Amino acid sequence: MNITFRLLAKLGILLSLAILSTGSVSAQSDLGKAILEKLTARVAKLESACAKDIKKYCSNVTPGEGRLVYCMQAYEDKISPSCAFELEDTATSVLTSADALKEAVMACKAEITGVCGKIQPGQGRIAACLLANKSTASTGCAEAIRKIEAMAAQ
Repeated sequence: MNITFRLLAKLGILLSLAILSTGSVSAQSDLGKAILEKLTARVAKLESACAKDIKKYCSNVTPGEGRLVYCMQAYEDKISPSCAFELEDTATSVLTSADALKEAVMACKAEITGVCGKIQPGQGRIAACLLANKSTASTGCAEAIRKIEAMAAQ
């Protein structure tokens, strides 16, 4: 369970990155927004399942930067089964998303430095470049992009 809490503590950072990565570029924004909406929905479901536990054990904790998750970790032996389940399920979802994004960065390294090398990083511009050049991307990169698109479409 400690691994679950560590992953969820990083969820705030992942959500921040997802928010920052959504930019004004249409193709990327749609994909970025879809991923962000899925992660946000997971967090809402988690908050709902753990609301009583949070109120009971962590009502004096200021939300943000993983503080609530760390508080819940301190009471992991006392939280409800439904909260524990949602924590594990959310951690799995976040880990899967993070792994897919990491895989895409690794698989598309040549494209990021090559065809998208002159693109200024930030606001999803590199992601938009990768999507725009998916048809000429290496097989591994194109597959990684398809995985992310499929993840966003689910």
